[in-house]
Amino acid sequence: MFECFIVFVFGLIFGSFANVCIYRMPRNMSIVKPNSHCTNCNTFIKWYDNIPILSYILLKGKCRNCNSPISIKYPLVEFFCGILFLSMYYLYGFTFMLIPFCIFVFSLLVTTVIDFEFKIIPDEISFMLIIVGIATSFFNLSLGETIWQRVLGSFLGFLAGGGSLFIIAYIGKLIFKQDAMGGGDIKIMAGIGAFVGWDKVLFAIFVASLFGSIVGIILIICKKIGRKQEMPFGPYLAIASYLTLFFSPQVIINYLFMLEEKFIINYLFVGLQNVR
Repeated sequence: MFECFIVFVFGLIFGSFANVCIYRMPRNMSIVKPNSHCTNCNTFIKWYDNIPILSYILLKGKCRNCNSPISIKYPLVEFFCGILFLSMYYLYGFTFMLIPFCIFVFSLLVTTVIDFEFKIIPDEISFMLIIVGIATSFFNLSLGETIWQRVLGSFLGFLAGGGSLFIIAYIGKLIFKQDAMGGGDIKIMAGIGAFVGWDKVLFAIFVASLFGSIVGIILIICKKIGRKQEMPFGPYLAIASYLTLFFSPQVIINYLFMLEEKFIINYLFVGLQNVR
């Protein structure tokens, strides 16, 4: 229980840093300096007003100096980062791989929010994932039994993640005469592939495309977006990639086949009997 608490607190702290990255990276600002400040009055925030979640509650969601409202997004990002860190502790415990996979989910969270708000994915996040994923592949047991298999699996994941989306983007541009995939999506999936391997990264792209298409169709039908309007793809890629850490592609495929078989038995055969 104490270990869970420590991991969650570290997640909250990194969630606070995630908010810094989310605000500053799309604006090409340094994430190191200056210190955190109110975006309305530019007053530097004291350390006791910068405690994750708790400060937001004590300040009632307002700046101490100018009384301007603070977005609920900040404590939500901190909370979700804490939960994501806990989920990595559930998978890896207090082992060496807990650190890189906490970096992994931190990056997915930052990518999701930035791409949703600004429709961009910072290169710094993607390159960090690529470097950390390949550098720690020696210890990533999910990539293979031997060190050679793990390193090869990480490198193939890097190629499969970035290469498959590059091919899709290239073909899409030939067909539609415009960019069908952002460069940020290609780079982030190369980094994700370095962590999860070629099979999981390809499956993540499939799941993300499926759910992204469903959401896009619903939004078009509801007239929330136009047919040619761009939609951020990064959040779907991030969520699908996170899910692959818990569910293997084979398990999900077997489950889908089981549902399909039940559907055929219960509806198709029963329907034929009723016709008779």
